[in-house]
Amino acid sequence: MITSLWIFVWLFVVLVPFFKRAYFKNSVALIYKTFSRKEETLTFLWLPDEIVLNCLARILRSYYPKLSLVCKNFRTLLISNELTVARLHLKTHETLFHVCLQFSDKPCPSLFALWIKPGQTLTNQLEKKERSIGDTRLVPIPSSYCSTVPFYTISVGSEVYGLKQYNDPSSMMWVRNKKNLFWRKAPNMTVARAKAIARVLNGKIYVMGGCRADESANWGEVFDIKNQTWEPLPDPGAELRFSSIRKIEVFKGKLYVRSNEKKDSVYDPKEGKWDVTIKSHVQSLIDNVWYCCDKRSCWWYDTSRRKWRVVKGLDMLIKNLGCGIIEIANYDGKLLILWDKFVHHGTCQDKDIWCALIALERRDGSDEVWGNIDWASIVLTVPSSYGFVNSLKNRV
Repeated sequence: MITSLWIFVWLFVVLVPFFKRAYFKNSVALIYKTFSRKEETLTFLWLPDEIVLNCLARILRSYYPKLSLVCKNFRTLLISNELTVARLHLKTHETLFHVCLQFSDKPCPSLFALWIKPGQTLTNQLEKKERSIGDTRLVPIPSSYCSTVPFYTISVGSEVYGLKQYNDPSSMMWVRNKKNLFWRKAPNMTVARAKAIARVLNGKIYVMGGCRADESANWGEVFDIKNQTWEPLPDPGAELRFSSIRKIEVFKGKLYVRSNEKKDSVYDPKEGKWDVTIKSHVQSLIDNVWYCCDKRSCWWYDTSRRKWRVVKGLDMLIKNLGCGIIEIANYDGKLLILWDKFVHHGTCQDKDIWCALIALERRDGSDEVWGNIDWASIVLTVPSSYGFVNSLKNRV
């Protein structure tokens, strides 16, 4: 019996890269049924972890919920750092996009992950004017789809620093080398922070927000990577000490803090001074080009002309953007756009959160940027009283 099980595992590891998707799904079901049997001779504990990890690393993460039901040991492996390392080595890692939302009936913000159903040909629901059939949606964390709290990561040279996005404040920061992939503890921040946001500038990591109101003197702090030391930033004052930070952007040697409140702020490290800045749209860098989006259009920054220009070909998208939140991100070299709209039926007071993925191109002989909608659909319906906090993206 054990020999047969080893043969099965060997066939799974060797042949799964060549399976068509239908056979791939059947293989996942087979391994689930095999390991979930209660016969002692077929227990999961007979297999070395290295072999199981090699199998799991070849499977899309969307299949992990069912596999996590096999046993406690299986679930431990599914959320382990070793599995992440195995996926990176096998080049089966995936991009995960997370959003943080605040609901009036919950004291703490809730994390969601964008889930895309494997093997589906996604369509533009804006064009069809139909409601989503569930091929793409935001699923809550913790959940069986994504059971680990994501990192907010900052890349600095050969290293990556990470801040866990816990609701409970923590002063811990983590670091790993891009080659060995294992996280280790970095020097702790001076105060505990919840869902802190950070950015690197001139070899220093600036961390802001996420602490208690009485920590005003340490609302922001800076980590000197060379000396491995923390120092507090000047207090921006009650007016600019935002309780909710959406993103920090670096532009011309200054740090622009984009908040969810009525104003934004800017910090000049050379002068050590804070100031109010013009409220602007969140930006994203894709292939060394900056993009932003509002209810009027999507824009790209033309460095040669030093001005923002319209991305062509997105008229249908622009017509459907509401007046609420608009969030954008670099999603594997494409522009991901998230927005909300009121649900127009009866007296319903809900909002649909939409998501669209845009492919960008420079056409031959043209200095214009064109966008094409790969897919667009409703990913979540929420009460209209909800609040958008921020978003983050990870490769796992």
